[in-house]
Amino acid sequence: MDQLALSSLLLVLGALAYLASGILIVRALRAPGARAPVGLRMIALLGLVLHICGVATEMFLGDLIHFGFGMAVSAMLLIAVAITIIESFVHRINALTGAVLLVAAAGSVLPVVFTGTTYPTEEWSLLFRVHLLVALAAYSFMTIAVVQAIFLMRMDNMLKNPALAASDSGLLSNMPSLITMERILFRIIACGFACLTLVLILGGFATMQAHGVAYVWDHKTVMTWLAWVVFAVLLTGRYCFGWRKKKALTWFWAGVFVLAAAYLIYRFIIEVFIV
Repeated sequence: MDQLALSSLLLVLGALAYLASGILIVRALRAPGARAPVGLRMIALLGLVLHICGVATEMFLGDLIHFGFGMAVSAMLLIAVAITIIESFVHRINALTGAVLLVAAAGSVLPVVFTGTTYPTEEWSLLFRVHLLVALAAYSFMTIAVVQAIFLMRMDNMLKNPALAASDSGLLSNMPSLITMERILFRIIACGFACLTLVLILGGFATMQAHGVAYVWDHKTVMTWLAWVVFAVLLTGRYCFGWRKKKALTWFWAGVFVLAAAYLIYRFIIEVFIV
């Protein structure tokens, strides 16, 4: 079996483990007051190990580095799963964990479909690799925040519709209060914003090292700075002016779209419709 076939197999097996653990967690939490068995975390951990091995095998091909839209999404979800699993050791396994695992099950295998581009190893300096890792972490936190925001919007709709709330016996019945969920959401966003800030700082140094200037104002740089501004406004509005619900979520979704357009959407269009 060659290296690419092995990596594809590992990614598929990891996705199946994510899918199994995600479904079992979601099913376990559908009854009011239910708790997901901690043993389900072991299946997710197995998926994470397989995912790590699959990404490493796919990404590093001898003296070449393989990267593109599919690998970016897969690596981003790998970090998101790692964060949620670590969090599950501190707090009980909840619906957010199950939802992230289900998303990861779909996205972790994308390198099999979107093959990306190969780069010589020497083109990627240590500084650039750290910059890339932090960028993936920023996207990972925002991915978790997206899942949390969807749950938050659903819960808000339930509170506005008592009939819907009375008939619900699913995941939301095991969620904390709306205020607590908002607090969790903004903590996640703040972590993503901190990573995004570090991305821009490291990116400036990496670009200076490679090109002799702090920033090359291409599409990715401009959109990343714009996303940073949007999230900065959102967090300022939240902590200084108490923004909540619709106003806060409007800024959040705008920031997520701009951040996704900075690389993921742009790279998807390049690989599918142009290359």
